[in-house]
Amino acid sequence: MMGSAPARRPGAVLPAAVETFSAASSRGPSLRVARPSDNQALIDLAAACPMAGDVGLLVDRAPDFFAMNRLEGDSWEIAVAGADRGEIAGCVALSRRTVYLHGRAAETFYAGDLKVHPSRRGGEAADALERWVAARASEEDPERLLFLTVLKGNASMEKRLPGPRGLPRLDPFATIRSHAIPLLHRRRRSDDLRISRAGPRDVEAMAELWARVAPERQLAPVLDAEALAGWIATAPGLGLWDYLIARDARGRIQGFVAFWDQSSMKTLRVTRYSPRMRIVRRAINAVAGPLGATPVPPAGEPLRVRTAVHLCVPASRPDVLRALVRDAYARCRGREALLLVGLDTRDPLTAGLAGLWSQPTDILACATAGAGRYRGPRLDERALHYEIALV
Repeated sequence: MMGSAPARRPGAVLPAAVETFSAASSRGPSLRVARPSDNQALIDLAAACPMAGDVGLLVDRAPDFFAMNRLEGDSWEIAVAGADRGEIAGCVALSRRTVYLHGRAAETFYAGDLKVHPSRRGGEAADALERWVAARASEEDPERLLFLTVLKGNASMEKRLPGPRGLPRLDPFATIRSHAIPLLHRRRRSDDLRISRAGPRDVEAMAELWARVAPERQLAPVLDAEALAGWIATAPGLGLWDYLIARDARGRIQGFVAFWDQSSMKTLRVTRYSPRMRIVRRAINAVAGPLGATPVPPAGEPLRVRTAVHLCVPASRPDVLRALVRDAYARCRGREALLLVGLDTRDPLTAGLAGLWSQPTDILACATAGAGRYRGPRLDERALHYEIALV
């Protein structure tokens, strides 16, 4: 519907056709497609680029930087900048995704992992990487939606939104809120819904519910039973048993979500707390010990968290989301400090998280295209589906 591309196996790396473009580019540092031998250098680059915010976070991608990229879409590739000098000054990833766009299956692009080493910021590395993404997308379809996210408050990235210096224009169309829910008090589970772990016999019914719910959410991936099972089997540290299913009194599935321990693929390490969050941390930790909960760690230490993935609940049923989160809360309390749930700020499901003391981090969802600007239909008519587990 929005251009065609050769069929590819899920998570496949595209041929390195961009090598010629990278070497021939006269603007900025040299670029090339990342190789397996770049793994440690990319892990080191990620460690040098913490995310700023009320809670500064470093995403440790050891032992395999590419593990998360393999889950990003139908195919993917990473460009690295400045590698000819024996170092990697920056990187960016581009993936192809088949998603629901305005309720219908469509091919889109997703750009992520834009990182520039602090010692190389202010130069041309970030511009060169953005141009690489635009040029690579244009090779396939210059008008196809290219979606990316920007941490709200990231001043250097927000300056790029209008498209300075001939760069692609990035138009925000939604705000995703990452809800960090501290696991403190014992909370009663739902009396109206039965929550259980998923098993192999549930996959077909889960996929059927996904096929009903996902088209109502912008950019939710298109998944049938085979694709869902295959994605889970590929994801490090994730199993079908991590999925919680909510059933009504007649045994019908009303919703599901997984809470994923991602420590085998990435580790979140705290780099700093803002003055406000230092107060919040002290308040949480003052009661965590007496309540038998896991304290929030000091700066420099890893966060013990579980992150929601494949949240599938009808928009009209925030009670189902609340039942699922409360059940995960009871299962994870005492082992993890936080549950992370990402929702569009306009999503009616947000009501299901009321009263859980969640701490927000906002992320701008932006649209562009290889041609320099997205000119398709408006994207803000439906709540956005976004997997914060893949950030």
